Amino acid sequence: MGLLDGAKNLIGDVVAAADRAFEETGSGKLALALAKFYPGGLAAFLDRLRETGHGAAVDSWLSAGTRQAVPASALAACLPEAVTERLAYDLGVPAARVPTVLAEFLPAAVADQSENGSLKPQPNFSTQVR
Repeated sequence: MGLLDGAKNLIGDVVAAADRAFEETGSGKLALALAKFYPGGLAAFLDRLRETGHGAAVDSWLSAGTRQAVPASALAACLPEAVTERLAYDLGVPAARVPTVLAEFLPAAVADQSENGSLKPQPNFSTQVR
């Protein structure tokens, strides 16, 4: 095994450990992190997704039934770099993994934060990145 293979294995191990750590904390941490760092919080992020053509997916997260996916690339396009960096730190994942984590866990996080087809009131933090 060469040096490059060793580095790939190490990176894979770090990513897997970060994913396991995030799964243990649950989707509630994701909703809270977006509330803390995205300007306007989780509701504003969902509005941004709607503006970029993913309204049907967002609506599926708020209601009972099958949750539609949003590609990680579309989520990345909606995140300012400073927000991505803060989410990465807060969630304990590498910045490059933030869109993938959002794609995987955001639908459940939104469902957990919704009631009767609407998002529950969310906290507003002074740490939101402008």
